[in-house]
Amino acid sequence: MDDGDTPAAASDQKKYVLSVDLGSTSIRCFVVDAGVKFVGSASEPIEYLRPQHGYVEHDPEKIWESFVSVTRNAMKDAGITAAQVSSMGISLQRGTFTSWHKETGEVLHPFISWQDTRSADLAKSWNKSALFRTVSTASRALHTVTRAKRFLAIGVIEFRAFHMCIRAQWVIQNIEKVKAVADQGMLMLGTIDTFLLWRLSGGKVHMTDVSNASATALFDPFVMDWSGANCHLMGIPVKSLPQLMDTSCHLCTSEAEIFGGPIEVHCVVADQQSSAFGQTCWKPGDAKLTLGTGSFVNITTSTPHASSTGLYATVGWRIGNEVAYVAEGTATSTGSCVEWAKQVGWFENVAETSDMAKSVPDSDGVCFIPAFNGLAAPIKDERACCAVFGIKPGTRREHFVRSMLESFAFRVSQLVETAEKELSRLDTIRVDGGVSRNDFVMQCIADLTGRVVKRVDNLETTALGAAFLAGLSSGFWESREVLKEKVTYTDVFEPNADNAQQLKKAQRVWEDAVRRSCGWYKHH
Repeated sequence: MDDGDTPAAASDQKKYVLSVDLGSTSIRCFVVDAGVKFVGSASEPIEYLRPQHGYVEHDPEKIWESFVSVTRNAMKDAGITAAQVSSMGISLQRGTFTSWHKETGEVLHPFISWQDTRSADLAKSWNKSALFRTVSTASRALHTVTRAKRFLAIGVIEFRAFHMCIRAQWVIQNIEKVKAVADQGMLMLGTIDTFLLWRLSGGKVHMTDVSNASATALFDPFVMDWSGANCHLMGIPVKSLPQLMDTSCHLCTSEAEIFGGPIEVHCVVADQQSSAFGQTCWKPGDAKLTLGTGSFVNITTSTPHASSTGLYATVGWRIGNEVAYVAEGTATSTGSCVEWAKQVGWFENVAETSDMAKSVPDSDGVCFIPAFNGLAAPIKDERACCAVFGIKPGTRREHFVRSMLESFAFRVSQLVETAEKELSRLDTIRVDGGVSRNDFVMQCIADLTGRVVKRVDNLETTALGAAFLAGLSSGFWESREVLKEKVTYTDVFEPNADNAQQLKKAQRVWEDAVRRSCGWYKHH
């Protein structure tokens, strides 16, 4: 709350929605009023555990404690109580999961992050296996005969470590306690949303929504249910998976002692889908780009998209009979590279990076490869390494910074080009996320893609999406039209053809450097 604001008047009337955004770097809670203003907020960083190379984990108890703490502190900041809250919505990083014992509630291992690559070799072995190739070939043949997209989706899929199903199989195979509990039929698997709902309800519910489920590779978006075939292949008990729910509906009511009174939870939604809803990407063909910890290009579609190049088909949201789908392209290292660059001294304040990049005419041949977690579509190499090529005696910090920022735009350009080949031309790209504050990156994206790029005024669109979905379900807002006028865009970046020519030349050099970084961890 701003220093000049006064606390909201105490009242039993439910005048606010709580929106919790549990991302990859922080947990934040916002108190949202009927006019879509944030009247209170709180935040805590997310702590990472990295016990060895490739392992990326979180402590489940710390996640729970921080979730409760930021929610309580946000209400305190707004000067409200639980009695004044209409509903809560929660948006979450996807694919990060843990497991626990159904009867005792014992948590069996840390949260294994979507960024974790310990199962990369398992994914590769699956993709090369005779069984997988047989299934893939048969599915392609069935698609040729029937033209059913469902068979094409099965035929072109390649497992990656970020797929929860691969990491879950690794856990069951390699953690003895998990295997023993699974053999007893007592295993409960859950992404962070499932874990939080379980704790909020006092262990009464084991559920997730379809947007989070669709990011596990255990969910079939064509039938909107868990895939029994995939679960069987992976050795994952279907009964260990949570009940599937709508994205926007009454999910549970929190136990009173957690927040000082019961609060109804009316939404859990995956973070990128929440951002798309918050940017009002409600029609097929609407596109948004989030520049956060990673870069995520999302295009709303009316049916699941079966991609041959690595775009990921997810469910955007399900609200009653309405189902929206999202085709997604991902570059996993963006904001994480910015944080690293700051730590090693490339700059002191992230706000200065745009001017630093503009202070030199080019990167002087320096190429930065943003691959702390490998490179996703269309490159698809989890063994690629983060690297800097082309350092010379005259290389300055400004060249390093420019090369890094350009690399973000190069990856987005690849994703947009891939999406447009498979779907349709994008007229406008709506952008959010912390890195979108950088004007240099935004202009580079506009120049490289040749598309108009619009930066949303309220960058917290992930929190807005969860708030919108919760508030619509609880009746806090009457319709989407009321919300659409609240999402505005002031900063618009038009493509510049002259700049594009120079950038595309630099991108060709950068792509050669990318090829040299690929497969690095296979041999080293």
